[in-house]
Amino acid sequence: MEIVAWVLVAVLAVAVGVLFLKRSENPYAGPLDRLARDLERGGDLSEKASGDPPELQRIRSALAEGWRPQGDEPDEDPADRAIQGLVRYLRGAAVDPLRAALDGGNDLRTAAQDVMDALEDLEFYASEPPDEEARRENLPDLVHSVVRDYIQETDVPVKLRFSASSLPATVHPEAFKDALFLLLANAGRFGEGKTVEVETEGSDEGIRVRIIDRGPGFPPEALEKAFDPFWTSDPDAVGMGLPYAQRVLEARGMHLRVGNRQGGGAEAVIFVPRG
Repeated sequence: MEIVAWVLVAVLAVAVGVLFLKRSENPYAGPLDRLARDLERGGDLSEKASGDPPELQRIRSALAEGWRPQGDEPDEDPADRAIQGLVRYLRGAAVDPLRAALDGGNDLRTAAQDVMDALEDLEFYASEPPDEEARRENLPDLVHSVVRDYIQETDVPVKLRFSASSLPATVHPEAFKDALFLLLANAGRFGEGKTVEVETEGSDEGIRVRIIDRGPGFPPEALEKAFDPFWTSDPDAVGMGLPYAQRVLEARGMHLRVGNRQGGGAEAVIFVPRG
């Protein structure tokens, strides 16, 4: 409601200015004075005096109705958003395929497999990676193994670049690999199947793994809500890849950020501190 507060301040400022004029020469002076008093004491703004000019009556109505700028929706409850996202995903990934199969349009066995895949995806996102001790690993080796698995599953080309062949860091390897795979999958999907680039470079502070796609990049709303569970601009996606990756990385001392690159495309960056 910050915008509303500024509107009230503006109205009061106009009121003060107008009251410096001669009341007999200004038909707005009295009505603005009343509006200012109502605002100051929390009076009923919907009560319009019969002598108020139409412009002030409209201002009173707008303020009384809780005016907010066009397109600025009230904050959505996270639980409601999660439930709506889950329902949307299950409808597209499970209910619709089964309905089509029962209606004779699709093979029932294929539809059942689609349902199983959807439920397994949800089970994965609801779980934590296996308990494991952090250990010293060479990051290029971990990255290479994940990229190899991803290419075998998707056929999306990946270009690798390492600033050095040896970049040791203390990590939880399975959590790191799960998160990296999800980020590759996200880049492949929203990069429209074009070559994904993975750059791994070290510094005194830590190691950065950049996953770069050549798609259109994040729209403003997608960038703002990238880590909101079940939010996605893709109707066929569950919207849990980025939230899950962020959760498992942050819980283990690593960090994740996403953004757009100059010249087009999006990137996700995993930061692994030295340790």
